[in-house]
Amino acid sequence: MLSKLEETRKVYAGKHRAIDAFLDARQSLLVEFIRLAGLSPNRNKPRPLPCSEAIQHFCDLLVDYVSAGHFEIYNHVMHAYENAKGEQLALAQEIYPKLRACTDFALRFNDKYSGASEDDLLSLDEDLNRLGPVLEQRFRLEDQLVKALDVVDQLVAETSP
Repeated sequence: MLSKLEETRKVYAGKHRAIDAFLDARQSLLVEFIRLAGLSPNRNKPRPLPCSEAIQHFCDLLVDYVSAGHFEIYNHVMHAYENAKGEQLALAQEIYPKLRACTDFALRFNDKYSGASEDDLLSLDEDLNRLGPVLEQRFRLEDQLVKALDVVDQLVAETSP
């Protein structure tokens, strides 16, 4: 996921301040996800459960990330798409419900683990294993929106006097 983030950053860095900030937030979220999940090259070594502060920090980043997506980035993207026609608008209308499903999953994860009891932590690894692919799907969908936004911006620039 981090290598895909770097690819996206190379293509879109500097084109929109909001997108740059969003990609920075994505990177912070991914780094904390990797830490929390204990992903490392040595998978044979058992890991201790993360502390409650680490879980809370990750949950805060997760909620901030999905909130920024809906209240900052998507509003900007949808406004641009409303001014566009055809494929870009259809793409946004297709992607948004899928993003909403990813958001709902992330918020359920947050509800379960924000302030979690020790008993809740018994299913943390299993839930992180489910959250990983959801985040990966979300990032792919967001990248499609960003790519389409870039196309819209280029079309607007070409038609502007």
